[in-house]
Amino acid sequence: MNCPRLFLLDDDPDFCADLEAVLGSRYNIEMAHEPDAGLKKIGEVGPDVVLLDVEFENSDMNGVQILEHIRAMDNPPPVIMLSGRTRVSTVVEAMKLGAFHYVIKPADPPELFNLVERALVSGRNKRQILAQRGELGRLTGQFICGDESMFRVLEQADTVANTTATVLITGETGTGKEMIARRIHDGSNFSSGPYVGINCSAFPADLIESEIFGHGKASFPGADARMGKLELAAGGTLFMDEVGEAPLSLQVKLLRALGEKNFVRLGENVERQVECRIVAATSRDLAKAIAEGRFREDLYYRLNIYRIQLPTLSQRPGDIMVLARHFLDQYASENARPIAGFSPAVEERILQETWPGNVRELRNFVERAVINCRGGLVGLGDMFGADPGSSVVVGNGAEPQKESLPLKAASDQAKEERERRYCANRLREASGNVSKAAEASGVLRQSFQRKLRELGLDPDDFKSSKSA
Repeated sequence: MNCPRLFLLDDDPDFCADLEAVLGSRYNIEMAHEPDAGLKKIGEVGPDVVLLDVEFENSDMNGVQILEHIRAMDNPPPVIMLSGRTRVSTVVEAMKLGAFHYVIKPADPPELFNLVERALVSGRNKRQILAQRGELGRLTGQFICGDESMFRVLEQADTVANTTATVLITGETGTGKEMIARRIHDGSNFSSGPYVGINCSAFPADLIESEIFGHGKASFPGADARMGKLELAAGGTLFMDEVGEAPLSLQVKLLRALGEKNFVRLGENVERQVECRIVAATSRDLAKAIAEGRFREDLYYRLNIYRIQLPTLSQRPGDIMVLARHFLDQYASENARPIAGFSPAVEERILQETWPGNVRELRNFVERAVINCRGGLVGLGDMFGADPGSSVVVGNGAEPQKESLPLKAASDQAKEERERRYCANRLREASGNVSKAAEASGVLRQSFQRKLRELGLDPDDFKSSKSA
């Protein structure tokens, strides 16, 4: 059995020897102590994971610059940064440049083993995806995903795009049905025409018919002639979202429009021809709706020429952290927040959640976390601490109740909240001086620094604070 290959690039030979003694029983270790030699060896060896020091005292390059060189390589390995006394901002920069994670020296063996194993899994998944999808960029386009089930969905969308077939997209709310519809339109022969969307659940029964088919002049008092969505989509694509909510009276007219490609505006007797692609979507169980008499079976078969079923977010676990990190980068950039990533506790919690609201719910939680976060990493309280719609129930405007959480998750969250408040108070009293705050806490400065980074607290945020 081949052992995973780790490459250690650090200018401290003693630290490297200690690390090799810890990790050598499980991994093949190669190392270098000088940046140029290390980069050359990494290119030659192709390690599975790189452990990289942040600071090199006798070199023109630091760890962040070395990381940039590694990330520029073909199929770069995951990089875990080794941080000693460096500032949080340096770690944040490294994480933004693509570092997998970081470890505070002296490295805690269980933590290090855990991070290395996670990095190995990440690297294997990436290689597998690249091997299976040589044209990954072409396949995914603007669609952010990392799970095999979603690659199959994208393949289905691309397969049907260059046909004229009507498409039915099914799946729960928030799974990305409209994005798939747009992808089908963009890859079709109708892409030069308009993309027109309508949500069938957004209009009352007496208005939806007019919205889709339009109405003639004087069809009701004061009305002028108006084109509906179907006419506006001529030569392009009409996306009918939540078609399962369409009233039965509308379903009869949709059936005719699909079958004969003609329609009549409300209040007129003139038949009009239209040529457009129909893509429909629903979160409703149409088979059940048919059995209950709420949806026409013949319309179902007209729509269901080619069906694409979108999995829930919980059914595509490979997408969860890919999407979470994408949303984090997006909202951190939009709000000019220097946030490097999620704390390990948050990552664990994200993967534990069932996300009943799917991608939309995850996106909302991440956006809220960016707003709440005051440090370099998103903590549990930032993301899960005060959302009335989440499994964490907010009490009387005070601290979140945790009774509805699993025991371990509730315990972890409570511990992190207490530690964050405690460390923030010590920093505030010491006006951001880490040495004084550590002394007041009765711990070594290095240990206190490590805890600050785990909690996403930056001492600079407290330098203007004065004790009361």
